[in-house]
Amino acid sequence: MAGERARIGVALLAAASALLGPWVSPVGAASAPPRIVTLSFDDGRASQGAVGPLLAQRHLHGSFFIITRSVNTGHDPESLTWAQIHRFARDGDEIGGHTRTHPHLPTLPPAGQVDEICGGRRDLMAQGFHPVSFAYPYGEYDATTEDVVRHCGYANGRAAQGGVETVPPADRYAVRTLENVTTSDTPASLEAQTWAAKPGQWLNYVFHDVGGPTEFNDEYRITTKDFTAFLDWVRHQRDAGRIVVPTFGQVVH
Repeated sequence: MAGERARIGVALLAAASALLGPWVSPVGAASAPPRIVTLSFDDGRASQGAVGPLLAQRHLHGSFFIITRSVNTGHDPESLTWAQIHRFARDGDEIGGHTRTHPHLPTLPPAGQVDEICGGRRDLMAQGFHPVSFAYPYGEYDATTEDVVRHCGYANGRAAQGGVETVPPADRYAVRTLENVTTSDTPASLEAQTWAAKPGQWLNYVFHDVGGPTEFNDEYRITTKDFTAFLDWVRHQRDAGRIVVPTFGQVVH
């Protein structure tokens, strides 16, 4: 954990130093700063239950954004359980907010947005979590939504598109991400996105289902084989010092 924090610190320092000149390592040798990669998992879908062990085996950590009223309700068998979510947190993964019911937030009146956003955060806190990161359902938000997220106590808000991001982001309540991972993505295409970014830039990969077809049966899915291959590549690049892999909140908090 200490080594991961050190790598994160180097990456954030490098990104800031890019504004001032070439990055210089502690021993004085100039080198390119590592790219920053975060692994986000939206909706708390049941198929993500296998993700935690895959991350833990590789000493990687992800950020899981939870729809709180879908957990342990009985009417949504495609949701993670609180027991699984607590296990992720014990392994060092981040637990973030994704509202109570996943509505189109800008279509709601302010009071409705407060109930969804603040209420979802209260639900997580009632479970003993201290969420600092929030992901907008469908990536939709407006100025009111950003204000609500801020006043509910979140330190950041994550969109669902926009491409690579800077550190720090121009707007911490409208953080850009890569396009959501879909069935058309391959390990090679995901890896190529990393190298297309400039050193010191931040790439936020957003996953939904991991594994075979599920009840949702939508395009936002990656096979376990491809996901595992991508994770192995991420671990190798991290161990080589080419990337760092913090949680979302570690970058924007």
